[in-house]
Amino acid sequence: MFKRKIGFLFNVFSMITSCMVIVVAFFTTVVNPTERIETVTLWQIVAVAGVITLLSLIYPWDRSMGKAEIAVRTGIHYVAVNVIVMASGIMFHWYNPKETLSIFAMLVSIAIIFAVVSGISWRKSAKDAKQMNERLQKYVKAAEEIQAEGSEPERADERADKE
Repeated sequence: MFKRKIGFLFNVFSMITSCMVIVVAFFTTVVNPTERIETVTLWQIVAVAGVITLLSLIYPWDRSMGKAEIAVRTGIHYVAVNVIVMASGIMFHWYNPKETLSIFAMLVSIAIIFAVVSGISWRKSAKDAKQMNERLQKYVKAAEEIQAEGSEPERADERADKE
């Protein structure tokens, strides 16, 4: 499970970082054109993406959640992401907190990135769960076949692997 969790976190980090770079590229090309981006900004993006990635641990790994719990955790997660990004934006001078349009642009950017990353993550999780259930069904079927044949039950996993 630890290996799966690390893989998940790496995927989330990669998606967040990629989306942040795209947003920065958009803003520095279209919204507020600049000749160049300071290299420190790239490290700031990586740092903020890392902190935001760790927030995804708000969702439990050892049990499933009901709809209400998912909604509450997602709401808390979204608010925390907004607070971190907006505070980082002020600290790193990514936007002008005195300009309403600048704040609005940051909030819209956060919402889009959150929706994209969450959607991809949820879709991948659903696909993984489906694959695990299919694998479990194959294992159970193989175990039942082995028991019916009078063979050793511990070989069910080998038979499931062959199918």
